[in-house]
Amino acid sequence: MTGRSAVERMKTKNFYMVLALAVVSTISLWILTSTFTSIQTIVTKTHSGIKRASSNMQITVEQALTVDPSYLHLLGLAKSHGADNKAGKRGGHASLILEMPTQRTTNGTPVIATAAAPDKFGEVASLMKSVHSLLLGYTMLVYDLGLSTSDQVLLGKHCNSSWNCEVVLFSFEKYPSHVKYLNLRSYRPLCIQETLNRFGAVIWVDEGLYFISPNLSQVITNAKQSGIQGWPIKNPTSAFTHPKAFEFFDTDQKAYYFQHAIESSHLVLYNSHYLATNLMLPWVKCALVEMCVSPPGAQDTGCNYFRKPLFRYTGCHRYDMSALNIILGKMFNFEEGPYVCRDQLFGSLLEDRLRAENKTLPQNQFRPSVGRQLKI
Repeated sequence: MTGRSAVERMKTKNFYMVLALAVVSTISLWILTSTFTSIQTIVTKTHSGIKRASSNMQITVEQALTVDPSYLHLLGLAKSHGADNKAGKRGGHASLILEMPTQRTTNGTPVIATAAAPDKFGEVASLMKSVHSLLLGYTMLVYDLGLSTSDQVLLGKHCNSSWNCEVVLFSFEKYPSHVKYLNLRSYRPLCIQETLNRFGAVIWVDEGLYFISPNLSQVITNAKQSGIQGWPIKNPTSAFTHPKAFEFFDTDQKAYYFQHAIESSHLVLYNSHYLATNLMLPWVKCALVEMCVSPPGAQDTGCNYFRKPLFRYTGCHRYDMSALNIILGKMFNFEEGPYVCRDQLFGSLLEDRLRAENKTLPQNQFRPSVGRQLKI
Protein backbone atom coordinates (compact mmCIF):
# COMPACT_ATOMS: atom_id res chain seq x y z
CA MET A 1 0.00 0.00 0.00
CA THR A 2 1.41 3.31 -0.93
CA GLY A 3 1.30 6.44 1.47
CA ARG A 4 -0.95 9.45 0.89
CA SER A 5 0.24 11.92 -1.62
CA ALA A 6 1.43 15.40 -0.65
CA VAL A 7 -1.71 16.89 -2.21
CA GLU A 8 -4.00 14.77 -0.03
CA ARG A 9 -2.06 15.66 3.10
CA MET A 10 -2.34 19.38 2.24
CA LYS A 11 -6.13 19.05 1.77
CA THR A 12 -6.48 17.35 5.14
CA LYS A 13 -4.38 20.02 6.83
CA ASN A 14 -6.46 22.83 5.27
CA PHE A 15 -9.67 21.12 6.39
CA TYR A 16 -8.54 20.99 10.00
CA MET A 17 -7.38 24.63 9.87
CA VAL A 18 -10.79 25.77 8.57
CA LEU A 19 -12.54 23.67 11.22
CA ALA A 20 -10.35 25.11 13.98
CA LEU A 21 -10.95 28.65 12.73
CA ALA A 22 -14.71 28.07 12.72
CA VAL A 23 -14.63 26.72 16.26
CA VAL A 24 -12.48 29.63 17.51
CA SER A 25 -14.74 32.16 15.77
CA THR A 26 -17.86 30.60 17.28
CA ILE A 27 -16.39 30.58 20.78
CA SER A 28 -15.13 34.16 20.42
CA LEU A 29 -18.52 35.37 19.19
CA TRP A 30 -20.24 33.63 22.11
CA ILE A 31 -17.82 35.18 24.63
CA LEU A 32 -18.19 38.66 23.16
CA THR A 33 -21.99 38.40 23.10
CA SER A 34 -22.11 37.13 26.66
CA THR A 35 -19.68 39.82 27.87
CA PHE A 36 -21.66 42.59 26.18
CA THR A 37 -24.84 41.30 27.79
CA SER A 38 -23.06 41.23 31.16
CA ILE A 39 -21.77 44.77 30.68
CA GLN A 40 -25.25 45.92 29.75
CA THR A 41 -26.60 44.23 32.87
CA ILE A 42 -23.93 45.84 35.04
CA VAL A 43 -24.57 49.28 33.57
CA THR A 44 -28.33 48.88 33.95
CA LYS A 45 -27.99 47.76 37.54
CA THR A 46 -25.54 50.59 38.29
CA HIS A 47 -27.91 53.21 36.86
CA SER A 48 -30.76 51.67 38.80
CA GLY A 49 -28.69 51.77 41.97
CA ILE A 50 -27.76 55.39 41.42
CA LYS A 51 -31.42 56.30 40.91
CA ARG A 52 -32.38 54.45 44.07
CA ALA A 53 -29.57 56.14 45.99
CA SER A 54 -30.65 59.56 44.72
CA SER A 55 -34.23 58.82 45.70
CA ASN A 56 -33.16 57.68 49.15
CA MET A 57 -30.94 60.75 49.52
CA GLN A 58 -33.88 63.03 48.63
CA ILE A 59 -36.06 61.33 51.25
CA THR A 60 -33.30 61.70 53.80
CA VAL A 61 -32.93 65.42 53.05
CA GLU A 62 -36.66 66.02 53.41
CA GLN A 63 -36.85 64.05 56.64
CA ALA A 64 -33.80 65.87 58.01
CA LEU A 65 -35.92 69.02 58.40
CA THR A 66 -37.91 67.20 61.08
CA VAL A 67 -36.77 68.56 64.45
CA ASP A 68 -37.34 67.60 68.06
CA PRO A 69 -40.88 68.82 68.85
CA SER A 70 -39.70 70.05 72.25
CA TYR A 71 -37.88 72.93 70.52
CA LEU A 72 -41.04 73.95 68.68
CA HIS A 73 -43.11 73.68 71.84
CA LEU A 74 -40.59 75.89 73.64
CA LEU A 75 -40.91 78.50 70.89
CA GLY A 76 -44.70 78.45 70.73
CA LEU A 77 -44.82 76.66 67.38
CA ALA A 78 -46.29 73.35 68.60
CA LYS A 79 -48.86 72.64 71.29
CA SER A 80 -46.90 69.89 73.00
CA HIS A 81 -44.80 66.84 72.31
CA GLY A 82 -46.88 64.49 74.41
CA ALA A 83 -49.86 62.26 73.81
CA ASP A 84 -51.77 64.87 71.83
CA ASN A 85 -49.36 64.49 68.90
CA LYS A 86 -50.30 62.03 66.18
CA ALA A 87 -47.34 59.94 65.11
CA GLY A 88 -47.26 58.34 61.70
CA LYS A 89 -44.81 56.16 59.85
CA ARG A 90 -43.36 56.95 56.47
CA GLY A 91 -40.41 55.14 54.96
CA GLY A 92 -39.45 53.69 58.31
CA HIS A 93 -39.17 57.11 59.96
CA ALA A 94 -41.56 58.68 62.45
CA SER A 95 -43.36 61.72 61.11
CA LEU A 96 -44.96 63.90 63.77
CA ILE A 97 -48.03 65.93 62.95
CA LEU A 98 -47.88 68.87 65.33
CA GLU A 99 -50.77 71.17 66.05
CA MET A 100 -50.04 74.89 65.94
CA PRO A 101 -51.07 76.59 69.21
CA THR A 102 -52.99 79.85 69.39
CA GLN A 103 -50.53 82.60 68.54
CA ARG A 104 -49.83 85.72 70.56
CA THR A 105 -50.86 88.63 68.38
CA THR A 106 -51.08 92.38 68.73
CA ASN A 107 -52.30 95.33 66.74
CA GLY A 108 -50.17 97.70 68.76
CA THR A 109 -46.59 98.95 68.68
CA PRO A 110 -43.93 96.33 67.95
CA VAL A 111 -40.97 95.68 70.22
CA ILE A 112 -37.52 96.59 68.87
CA ALA A 113 -35.07 93.70 69.31
CA THR A 114 -31.41 93.07 68.59
CA ALA A 115 -28.60 90.73 69.62
CA ALA A 116 -25.30 91.68 71.24
CA ALA A 117 -22.47 89.35 70.24
CA PRO A 118 -19.04 89.28 71.94
CA ASP A 119 -16.98 92.38 71.12
CA LYS A 120 -20.01 94.03 69.48
CA PHE A 121 -21.19 96.17 72.37
CA GLY A 122 -20.18 99.42 70.62
CA GLU A 123 -22.40 98.65 67.62
CA VAL A 124 -25.34 97.77 69.88
CA ALA A 125 -24.80 100.96 71.89
CA SER A 126 -25.20 103.02 68.70
CA LEU A 127 -28.49 101.28 67.95
CA MET A 128 -29.76 101.83 71.50
CA LYS A 129 -28.81 105.50 71.28
CA SER A 130 -30.85 105.92 68.09
CA VAL A 131 -33.88 104.22 69.66
CA HIS A 132 -33.59 106.37 72.79
CA SER A 133 -33.36 109.52 70.65
CA LEU A 134 -35.97 108.80 67.97
CA LEU A 135 -38.28 106.08 69.31
CA LEU A 136 -38.40 106.59 73.04
CA GLY A 137 -41.93 105.22 73.35
CA TYR A 138 -40.86 101.80 72.08
CA THR A 139 -39.80 98.85 74.23
CA MET A 140 -36.39 97.42 73.34
CA LEU A 141 -34.94 93.95 73.91
CA VAL A 142 -31.23 93.15 73.70
CA TYR A 143 -30.33 89.46 73.51
CA ASP A 144 -26.97 88.79 75.16
CA LEU A 145 -25.10 86.25 72.98
CA GLY A 146 -22.16 85.88 75.34
CA LEU A 147 -20.85 89.31 76.24
CA SER A 148 -17.89 89.62 78.56
CA THR A 149 -18.56 90.57 82.17
CA SER A 150 -17.36 94.13 81.57
CA ASP A 151 -19.60 94.52 78.51
CA GLN A 152 -22.54 93.11 80.45
CA VAL A 153 -22.03 95.81 83.07
CA LEU A 154 -21.93 98.49 80.37
CA LEU A 155 -24.99 97.05 78.68
CA GLY A 156 -26.88 97.14 81.98
CA LYS A 157 -26.09 100.83 82.33
CA HIS A 158 -27.39 101.63 78.84
CA CYS A 159 -30.31 99.20 78.73
CA ASN A 160 -32.57 99.28 81.79
CA SER A 161 -36.10 99.93 82.96
CA SER A 162 -35.60 103.70 82.95
CA TRP A 163 -36.54 103.70 79.25
CA ASN A 164 -38.22 100.32 78.72
CA CYS A 165 -35.06 98.47 77.68
CA GLU A 166 -34.57 94.84 78.73
CA VAL A 167 -31.53 92.55 78.49
CA VAL A 168 -32.34 88.90 77.73
CA LEU A 169 -29.66 86.23 78.12
CA PHE A 170 -29.98 83.95 75.10
CA SER A 171 -29.90 80.34 76.35
CA PHE A 172 -27.76 78.45 73.85
CA GLU A 173 -28.02 75.28 75.93
CA LYS A 174 -31.72 75.02 75.01
CA TYR A 175 -30.87 74.54 71.33
CA PRO A 176 -28.68 72.32 69.11
CA SER A 177 -24.94 72.90 69.44
CA HIS A 178 -24.46 74.50 65.99
CA VAL A 179 -26.52 77.52 67.11
CA LYS A 180 -23.37 78.63 68.97
CA TYR A 181 -21.67 79.21 65.61
CA LEU A 182 -22.66 82.84 65.33
CA ASN A 183 -21.67 83.32 61.69
CA LEU A 184 -24.48 80.93 60.74
CA ARG A 185 -26.89 83.31 62.50
CA SER A 186 -29.18 80.44 63.45
CA TYR A 187 -29.86 82.43 66.60
CA ARG A 188 -31.59 85.19 64.63
CA PRO A 189 -34.84 83.39 63.68
CA LEU A 190 -34.87 81.87 67.17
CA CYS A 191 -34.60 85.29 68.85
CA ILE A 192 -37.26 86.67 66.52
CA GLN A 193 -39.62 83.80 67.32
CA GLU A 194 -38.98 84.13 71.06
CA THR A 195 -39.91 87.81 70.79
CA LEU A 196 -43.03 87.13 68.72
CA ASN A 197 -44.06 84.51 71.25
CA ARG A 198 -43.83 87.10 74.03
CA PHE A 199 -45.05 90.28 72.37
CA GLY A 200 -46.74 89.43 69.06
CA ALA A 201 -44.75 91.90 66.92
CA VAL A 202 -41.09 92.82 66.50
CA ILE A 203 -38.77 95.14 64.62
CA TRP A 204 -35.54 93.16 64.40
CA VAL A 205 -32.35 95.19 63.83
CA ASP A 206 -28.82 93.77 63.73
CA GLU A 207 -25.88 95.35 65.47
CA GLY A 208 -24.12 97.75 63.11
CA LEU A 209 -27.40 99.33 62.01
CA TYR A 210 -29.26 102.21 63.64
CA PHE A 211 -32.44 104.22 63.10
CA ILE A 212 -32.27 107.48 61.16
CA SER A 213 -36.01 108.22 61.10
CA PRO A 214 -38.91 107.92 63.56
CA ASN A 215 -41.43 107.57 60.72
CA LEU A 216 -42.32 103.90 61.05
CA SER A 217 -46.07 104.18 60.55
CA GLN A 218 -46.13 103.04 56.91
CA VAL A 219 -43.86 100.02 57.34
CA ILE A 220 -45.83 98.97 60.42
CA THR A 221 -49.13 99.28 58.54
CA ASN A 222 -47.76 97.15 55.71
CA ALA A 223 -46.37 94.57 58.14
CA LYS A 224 -49.78 94.23 59.79
CA GLN A 225 -51.25 93.40 56.38
CA SER A 226 -48.62 90.99 55.03
CA GLY A 227 -47.04 89.78 58.26
CA ILE A 228 -43.51 90.81 57.31
CA GLN A 229 -41.58 93.71 55.79
CA GLY A 230 -37.96 93.53 54.65
CA TRP A 231 -35.46 95.56 52.65
CA PRO A 232 -34.33 94.13 49.28
CA ILE A 233 -30.88 93.76 47.77
CA LYS A 234 -30.15 93.90 44.04
CA ASN A 235 -29.28 90.24 43.68
CA PRO A 236 -31.65 87.28 43.37
CA THR A 237 -31.99 84.62 46.03
CA SER A 238 -30.31 82.02 43.79
CA ALA A 239 -27.07 84.04 43.73
CA PHE A 240 -26.50 83.74 47.48
CA THR A 241 -28.05 80.36 48.28
CA HIS A 242 -26.25 77.02 48.18
CA PRO A 243 -28.02 74.75 45.65
CA LYS A 244 -28.58 72.00 48.25
CA ALA A 245 -30.55 74.39 50.47
CA PHE A 246 -33.49 74.39 48.05
CA GLU A 247 -34.00 70.64 48.54
CA PHE A 248 -34.97 71.14 52.18
CA PHE A 249 -37.99 73.16 51.05
CA ASP A 250 -38.98 70.91 48.13
CA THR A 251 -38.38 73.62 45.56
CA ASP A 252 -36.10 74.35 42.60
CA GLN A 253 -33.23 76.83 42.38
CA LYS A 254 -34.43 77.99 38.95
CA ALA A 255 -37.62 79.37 40.48
CA TYR A 256 -35.50 81.92 42.38
CA TYR A 257 -33.46 83.29 39.47
CA PHE A 258 -35.46 86.53 39.43
CA GLN A 259 -36.68 86.84 43.02
CA HIS A 260 -34.87 89.71 44.74
CA ALA A 261 -33.65 88.68 48.17
CA ILE A 262 -34.33 90.74 51.28
CA GLU A 263 -31.88 91.22 54.12
CA SER A 264 -32.57 89.36 57.35
CA SER A 265 -30.58 91.97 59.29
CA HIS A 266 -33.61 94.26 59.65
CA LEU A 267 -37.19 93.05 59.51
CA VAL A 268 -40.63 94.02 60.77
CA LEU A 269 -42.94 91.12 61.68
CA TYR A 270 -46.50 90.91 63.01
CA ASN A 271 -47.49 87.50 64.28
CA SER A 272 -50.54 85.53 63.15
CA HIS A 273 -51.47 81.89 62.68
CA TYR A 274 -50.69 82.28 58.98
CA LEU A 275 -47.26 83.82 59.59
CA ALA A 276 -46.37 81.24 62.23
CA THR A 277 -47.38 78.33 60.01
CA ASN A 278 -45.99 79.49 56.67
CA LEU A 279 -42.94 81.55 57.63
CA MET A 280 -41.70 81.19 61.19
CA LEU A 281 -42.17 77.42 61.51
CA PRO A 282 -40.09 76.45 58.45
CA TRP A 283 -37.53 79.20 59.15
CA VAL A 284 -37.07 78.09 62.75
CA LYS A 285 -36.90 74.43 61.75
CA CYS A 286 -34.17 75.20 59.22
CA ALA A 287 -32.26 77.20 61.84
CA LEU A 288 -32.39 74.17 64.14
CA VAL A 289 -31.00 71.78 61.47
CA GLU A 290 -27.35 72.49 60.70
CA MET A 291 -27.40 70.87 57.24
CA CYS A 292 -30.33 73.09 56.27
CA VAL A 293 -29.00 76.43 57.43
CA SER A 294 -25.46 75.49 56.36
CA PRO A 295 -25.39 72.77 53.67
CA PRO A 296 -22.08 70.88 53.25
CA GLY A 297 -19.65 73.10 51.34
CA ALA A 298 -21.48 76.34 52.13
CA GLN A 299 -19.34 79.38 52.95
CA ASP A 300 -19.72 83.15 53.12
CA THR A 301 -16.34 84.15 51.65
CA GLY A 302 -14.67 83.87 48.25
CA CYS A 303 -17.71 85.11 46.34
CA ASN A 304 -17.60 85.22 42.54
CA TYR A 305 -19.27 88.57 41.91
CA PHE A 306 -18.33 88.52 38.22
CA ARG A 307 -20.22 85.38 37.20
CA LYS A 308 -22.66 85.57 34.30
CA PRO A 309 -25.60 85.40 34.22
CA LEU A 310 -26.07 87.16 37.55
CA PHE A 311 -28.57 84.65 38.89
CA ARG A 312 -25.88 81.95 39.04
CA TYR A 313 -24.64 80.92 42.48
CA THR A 314 -21.75 83.14 43.60
CA GLY A 315 -20.26 80.47 45.83
CA CYS A 316 -21.36 82.42 48.91
CA HIS A 317 -24.24 81.24 51.08
CA ARG A 318 -26.14 83.54 53.43
CA TYR A 319 -27.37 80.97 55.92
CA ASP A 320 -30.55 82.15 57.71
CA MET A 321 -31.15 84.84 55.08
CA SER A 322 -31.03 82.27 52.28
CA ALA A 323 -33.59 80.09 54.07
CA LEU A 324 -35.83 83.10 54.74
CA ASN A 325 -35.97 84.08 51.08
CA ILE A 326 -36.67 80.55 49.87
CA ILE A 327 -39.63 80.46 52.26
CA LEU A 328 -40.86 83.91 51.19
CA GLY A 329 -40.85 82.86 47.54
CA LYS A 330 -43.15 79.95 48.29
CA MET A 331 -45.28 81.89 50.79
CA PHE A 332 -46.00 84.82 48.46
CA ASN A 333 -45.90 82.89 45.18
CA PHE A 334 -42.85 84.96 44.12
CA GLU A 335 -44.74 88.24 44.37
CA GLU A 336 -42.31 90.58 46.17
CA GLY A 337 -44.58 93.60 46.49
CA PRO A 338 -46.47 92.61 49.65
CA TYR A 339 -43.35 92.18 51.81
CA VAL A 340 -40.71 94.51 50.32
CA CYS A 341 -40.07 97.93 51.92
CA ARG A 342 -37.89 100.68 50.48
CA ASP A 343 -38.33 103.35 53.16
CA GLN A 344 -35.02 104.87 54.26
CA LEU A 345 -35.17 104.12 57.98
CA PHE A 346 -31.71 102.78 58.83
CA GLY A 347 -28.10 103.88 58.75
CA SER A 348 -25.04 101.62 58.69
CA LEU A 349 -21.92 102.08 60.82
CA LEU A 350 -19.84 100.30 58.18
CA GLU A 351 -21.00 102.63 55.43
CA ASP A 352 -20.42 105.62 57.72
CA ARG A 353 -16.84 104.53 58.32
CA LEU A 354 -16.14 103.95 54.64
CA ARG A 355 -17.68 107.30 53.78
CA ALA A 356 -15.41 108.99 56.31
CA GLU A 357 -12.45 107.31 54.61
CA ASN A 358 -13.75 108.45 51.21
CA LYS A 359 -14.49 104.86 50.22
CA THR A 360 -17.61 103.05 49.11
CA LEU A 361 -19.02 99.69 50.10
CA PRO A 362 -18.21 97.13 47.39
CA GLN A 363 -21.27 95.84 45.58
CA ASN A 364 -22.70 92.69 47.17
CA GLN A 365 -20.37 93.08 50.16
CA PHE A 366 -21.25 90.76 53.00
CA ARG A 367 -21.70 92.29 56.40
CA PRO A 368 -18.76 91.12 58.54
CA SER A 369 -19.68 88.03 60.54
CA VAL A 370 -18.92 87.67 64.20
CA GLY A 371 -16.64 85.02 65.67
CA ARG A 372 -16.87 81.46 64.41
CA GLN A 373 -17.99 79.99 67.73
CA LEU A 374 -19.21 81.39 70.98
CA LYS A 375 -17.13 80.19 73.90
CA ILE A 376 -19.22 79.46 76.96
